[in-house]
Amino acid sequence: MTLDSGTPGVPPARHQTAQPADRILHSANAGVVVERVAQIAAGQGDSARRLAREAAEFVNTKHPGLATVFVYEETFGVKDRLHWLIHFRSLEDYERLVHMGGARDFRDGVLGGHVSHHQAEEWQAAFVPGSVRETMMFPHRWGMFGTATQTMAQDPSMSPLAADRDEPWFEVRPAHHQTAVPADQLLNTATAGVIMHRVVDFSYKYRAEARLFARTVAENTNLNAGGDATALVFEELFGTMERMHFLIHMKSLGTMYKLMGIDARTDPTAPRATYMQDWVSKEQGGGRWDSLMLEGSGHDGCLTPQYWGD
Repeated sequence: MTLDSGTPGVPPARHQTAQPADRILHSANAGVVVERVAQIAAGQGDSARRLAREAAEFVNTKHPGLATVFVYEETFGVKDRLHWLIHFRSLEDYERLVHMGGARDFRDGVLGGHVSHHQAEEWQAAFVPGSVRETMMFPHRWGMFGTATQTMAQDPSMSPLAADRDEPWFEVRPAHHQTAVPADQLLNTATAGVIMHRVVDFSYKYRAEARLFARTVAENTNLNAGGDATALVFEELFGTMERMHFLIHMKSLGTMYKLMGIDARTDPTAPRATYMQDWVSKEQGGGRWDSLMLEGSGHDGCLTPQYWGD
């Protein structure tokens, strides 16, 4: 490992837009994150990447503070696969943006409309037909999807329901509320050099225990990585039930050695105790973390901010 291995290989994604920091939405301050994935067609690399940049910057320039889009390349996965990470404050803002584009954007969505309307032939040729897919994610909050506890029911300050509405209305909080680390010390999709996207399907039977485990593991990373990594937990919406997403933001690819070191510690205060304890109650038969997830469902992907230089 070289002395400068802690330096990102390419600039973080915040350099993809000229918008000021207070107008940029990212994984730590957004209420909704949509990941759009597309496979570049053979021979279309330059054109596809240009179109991806134009679509992202069109949204960033026209709708600052309402939506922010970053473009990432898949690394150590499928070559020439692009990922747009689209950040909104709420589902209402997503709907607002779609309606701004008119009836045609109901079909094309937030990203596709502008470029496909103006450069339709290039856009259609740039990506493999049928490869474009979107995943919508919410930052996890206690009480989401049936995980409300008795404490939440008894303590109004713990309730995730909006206090100013007569109807039951869940308030999704940005992911920076998941950790005790101050928000200005967190890495996110705008500032990370590399993102590990971990996807896991948990058992419906142990859905509450699984979320407690997920949040505990993520916070272990946040409290022990010394600012070199930030792990945030998201729920998949309108997709596979009980599928959770971990966005593990790293300063650089070399940060992986530090995360491996944290897991390998054997001192009395080491976070590895998380993996040694029972997460399922004795009344339910007991069980460690491996009993919470569906075997073979875990998948790690590595994403690098697309470099927009010459």
